[in-house]
Amino acid sequence: MCGIAGIYQSSGLSPDLTVIKRMSRALAHRGPDQEGYHCDEVVQLAVRRLRIIDVHTGDQPIYSPDRSSCIVFNGEIYNYRQLRQELEQRGYSFSTQSDTEVVLAAYRTWGPACLNRLNGMFAVCIWNSHSRELFLARDRLGIKPLFITQLADGTVLFASEIKALLQHPGITAELYPTAIDNLLTYGFNIAPYTFFKGIQQVLPGHWITLTPAGGVMEQYWDIDMNAPLLEGSPDELAELFRHQFEQSVRSGIVADVPVAAYLSGGIDSSSVVGMYSRLSPGKVTTITITFDHASYDESAYSRKVSSFFGTQNIEFPCSLTPDVIHRLIYHLENPLVSLLNLPLLLLAEKTRQQGIKVVLTGDGADEILGGYDYFKLLKAMRFIERGESRFRKNILRKIFPQLATPDAAELHYIYLYDAGARFPCAHPALPYRFQEFQDKNRLYSAEFKEILADLPPDNPFFFDPEALAHRPLIDQALYIEAKMRLLNLTLPLADTMSMAHSVEVRPLFLDHKLVELAFRLPHHLKVQGLSEKHILKKSMAGLLPPDICTRRKQPLTPPARWFLEQARDRVQELLSPERIRAAGYFDPVFVQELYAVYRSSPLTDVSGVLVVVFFIQLWHDIFLA
Repeated sequence: MCGIAGIYQSSGLSPDLTVIKRMSRALAHRGPDQEGYHCDEVVQLAVRRLRIIDVHTGDQPIYSPDRSSCIVFNGEIYNYRQLRQELEQRGYSFSTQSDTEVVLAAYRTWGPACLNRLNGMFAVCIWNSHSRELFLARDRLGIKPLFITQLADGTVLFASEIKALLQHPGITAELYPTAIDNLLTYGFNIAPYTFFKGIQQVLPGHWITLTPAGGVMEQYWDIDMNAPLLEGSPDELAELFRHQFEQSVRSGIVADVPVAAYLSGGIDSSSVVGMYSRLSPGKVTTITITFDHASYDESAYSRKVSSFFGTQNIEFPCSLTPDVIHRLIYHLENPLVSLLNLPLLLLAEKTRQQGIKVVLTGDGADEILGGYDYFKLLKAMRFIERGESRFRKNILRKIFPQLATPDAAELHYIYLYDAGARFPCAHPALPYRFQEFQDKNRLYSAEFKEILADLPPDNPFFFDPEALAHRPLIDQALYIEAKMRLLNLTLPLADTMSMAHSVEVRPLFLDHKLVELAFRLPHHLKVQGLSEKHILKKSMAGLLPPDICTRRKQPLTPPARWFLEQARDRVQELLSPERIRAAGYFDPVFVQELYAVYRSSPLTDVSGVLVVVFFIQLWHDIFLA
């Protein structure tokens, strides 16, 4: 795991290394173990290495035997030993034991087609000084980040984090206005765009080549929605899923340093811990964050799982300081609609304090197996749209266990019934995710509304949603989750919060073979009735304690109201009329009205909206002010 950065100018670069070294320093937290450079008249490459595989001889850049090519690499290749053996049989000579050198050899042997042979997570840059070709690629699902921009003179910059790109004097940090509107519509911005104008992500499953003749971008992988569904009984398919998950865990524990696992007590992290414990010859280390309120603390479940598998569980409480508040956005590089990043940042900090560099996680299971309540809502909406009845209203009480009164059920029923006509959206699998922001236009200032009105309509998809129409709506929603929420929220949170403390996270549910398998399962094995992730529960039934498989999902995030109280001074500062007016995005009068409601009426919960406004203001304060 590393941070990489580079500057490419086919017409020639100055030999001055000041800028590339500043870019490297901005990534120092990603790789404190080693700093390396390759610089010539066309490219300048930098790498910050976190030593995990081949800690003694794997420093970067790594060069080909004839030194015509070099590589800087961020990520892990889990099948590098098998690939190395194949390449050695072809006569390739290696000078290290690292997976990075295997990637370079694979590219020199098979070209861009080598990417189809890699099992892992990666962002890679390979420079061929003979052909003057720069090759960039990102893993299939976008687990590892890679950002890119082009200056007016044609210079191309790329890096693992945007803050490295901002070190170049040719870049001025400027808001991409649509990003705020996307955030308040979907709960995240939409790839390939970022919150910074002119800076984009390299899309997952894509590679780019840059030569003096120009650039080419091609897609090498996607979830195949035309692949035939797997046949077999539910028991047979559950066993197939379990086997592939075991292979993913077996691959993910490859390292030359100790590997731990996050444990929340939910089925995702418990499945990882259970399988890891089964495969590990020694005691597994697990790390758990606790909360001081029973309504969102899961420590009773994490302790049960730890005791069941005999792990060495390290527990610590969630806390909040002014420094942590700043780092939540500084490292993520964009605002957020919730507090998902807080426990992740604190978990990584505690992990690193224990001397651990690698942790296994259950990230991605919700997106590929239908783990969110949203998927139940989709089914409920379709159910309700068949016609009104008391029976259909009563179904809501099973979907929303917190509903205590018929009146509350009635309100949710009214909201869901024919909601698509009242809240139009880009795809039937997208609506109502963030309905608390449907009044976003009341939040915006008059000036910001004018800015948005002058922008061309934004298409949230970098894929063709019509190509999904032949699949059931749940399958369409899962595909969109993988392309939108997973890419734009789940994975950036996991990477940035962990690398802030030089910790590598490995999301084992996102092994591409497991993902491909999941999308070939019948949709009713993922969301069966009102049972989410049914195939995971079924396949783990013989491994986990029974109540871990059947318990209700609980998000690993503290409530917005708790955060606003803990960060009251900073919140009041950034939400003051003066600061709101200076940033220019929101109506200061309306924001003050919301804050007054929050302070005076605990039964009217506007805390979530205030947290979003606060994070946008904080992002502005850090990167633009």
